[in-house]
Amino acid sequence: MPTTTKELLVQMQINRANATAGGSGANVMASAMISVLVTENGVPVDDLGTSVGDQNSPATLPAGWTLVDGFNVRPGGALVTVTEFLNLGGGIYDIRIVPYTSNPAAVWLSGEYIFALYIHTTRTHHGRTTHLQGSALAKLTVL
Repeated sequence: MPTTTKELLVQMQINRANATAGGSGANVMASAMISVLVTENGVPVDDLGTSVGDQNSPATLPAGWTLVDGFNVRPGGALVTVTEFLNLGGGIYDIRIVPYTSNPAAVWLSGEYIFALYIHTTRTHHGRTTHLQGSALAKLTVL
C-alpha cells in the first residue's frame, strides 16, 4: 500500500500562568502552560496522545511530539521540563512546563523564551499508512 504525507496545522500559544522571574521547581506555582490546537483541513485532530503527568514531576510527551527550547535562552536562563500533557479533546492539547528539574538552581529569568513544537506521527488505517506532520513556534514572556 502507498504511503501519503499530510500537513497538520499546528497553532501554539503560551500562557505565562505562574511563571515569574525567580520561580523554580516542579510545581504548579512555577509553571507556564503551552496550549496547542491541531487541525487537518480545518478538522480538529484529537487523537495525538493521551493525558499524562501529575504537574509535580517530569512527564513524557506522546510519541511523535518534540518540544524544542534552549535555542533562544538568555545567559543564565534555564531549559524546561514538561510536567503534564493534557488532551482536552477537539484538537486542543496543553503542555505544562517548569524550569529544568534536573538542576535545582534552574529558575525562570525575566525576558522572552522561544519554543518550537514539532509533531510527526504515522497512522495506519485499512492497510494504508499516512504520515502526519506539522510545527509551530511561540514565545513565552516571563516578568
